[in-house]
Amino acid sequence: MNWIAILLVSMLPLTAGASERLLLGVNTGVPAQDEQRDLADKYKPLADYLASMLKRPVKLDVSQNISAAEKRLKKDAFDLFFGPPQVVAQAIKSANYVPIARYPGKIKAAFVVMDSSGIKTMAETRGKRLCLPDKESLASHLAQARFRSSKINPDNYYSEVFYQRFQDSTLNALKIGRVEVAVVTAGFAKKWMKDNPGARILEETGEAPQFTLAVSEDFGKAETARVQSVLLNAANTPEGQAMLEKLGRKDGFVATDMEEYGPVISLFGL
Repeated sequence: MNWIAILLVSMLPLTAGASERLLLGVNTGVPAQDEQRDLADKYKPLADYLASMLKRPVKLDVSQNISAAEKRLKKDAFDLFFGPPQVVAQAIKSANYVPIARYPGKIKAAFVVMDSSGIKTMAETRGKRLCLPDKESLASHLAQARFRSSKINPDNYYSEVFYQRFQDSTLNALKIGRVEVAVVTAGFAKKWMKDNPGARILEETGEAPQFTLAVSEDFGKAETARVQSVLLNAANTPEGQAMLEKLGRKDGFVATDMEEYGPVISLFGL
């Protein structure tokens, strides 16, 4: 065998391995003051679990930047993507990703006011100052959906609209009187109010699915079904239970599909 043949043969395993690798993109949804290393450590068990069950290497790519994630999704850059519903809905609309599994439950946003404001209804927030978290966050998207359904232009409806990067900063702006109304996810609001008496939820928005895993449209039906089965069965295996504990989601995954996400796409005005 000449040296060219030897070189070609030696390259075959590497080429095959590279073609089998899957890229798992994860977006955390809401900017947080977490180190990138901590975020990677949190989601690495999910990548490792999928790699083990699918018998294929899975590379993890974690980001807090929603806009960057959406740009990559439009280019079909990820084989698998796990993230918040507004990003998954955009991925479905722009690049035909297929949602297959999600955390149980739904997410709402909440309009929060202080009792001292005297505000009793959403109509009474007109002319007040509004604070929202990051423009790309789920809470802001759900608030904008609420405005669209009521034909409200927030820039005209409120005397001021401004954004804070983090949800706790958004509610702190309310607490110190910088604004009269603040919007965050309902779950976060309820936890915050336990430590900050004198605040209350004025109204909750429509709901969206919890964090969802979607696959590229390039996946075949058999492979898609296999990934879904692995996730749905995770709570029933020791390896899966360990992975879910790292994610802080012992209740595992439930199935989702395009039928569930159709209304979500409409909700976000896509």
